[in-house]
Amino acid sequence: MAKAVGQQVCGKLFQEKPGGNGRSALLLTNLKPEMESEQSLTLRLAFVVMGTDAPLFPSLLVDDWGGEVRGTSIYNWVRENGNQFPRAEIFGFDRQGNSVQFFVRELELYARLLCFAYPNAQTPLAEGKLVHAVLLPDGSATEVEKIKRPSEIKRPLAAARVTWWQAPPDLTHFNFSLLDDAQATEFV
Repeated sequence: MAKAVGQQVCGKLFQEKPGGNGRSALLLTNLKPEMESEQSLTLRLAFVVMGTDAPLFPSLLVDDWGGEVRGTSIYNWVRENGNQFPRAEIFGFDRQGNSVQFFVRELELYARLLCFAYPNAQTPLAEGKLVHAVLLPDGSATEVEKIKRPSEIKRPLAAARVTWWQAPPDLTHFNFSLLDDAQATEFV
């Protein structure tokens, strides 16, 4: 059975307390771990279906000539070729885990990707937590501070709809009101 594209990372997921907006922040400690550990998480990035804001978790892309694109290469293919080949088809899954198929022209090609975190690759898609902020540990940081996305972060994570922060490596909780302040100044 096909699976949605995922990327294993190491980190800690902070979730807003009940009664909040249900937001999550990821303290990303290792972008490319060599083996699984207690801190292993699976990130899945979803395209946005045009006019719905519904996520499409890709599994396979078939181009106009029947060529197949798999894995994280799907994201780069859509970025580089999406406008020229709108009839390419993407096979994947909706939030409930149902198999779906869309033409590339049905995707919001310029929308940021939705980033979801899972405890492991077997966790059902519906149980993923939407990540709103990625926190990068910095030994010189004494507090959480908003930053620009570092250039070493590559696609697809670089195209995620998240804000970027530096944080002390021993961070034990995240103040989600920082996201409210960041959003207020994001489009000024």
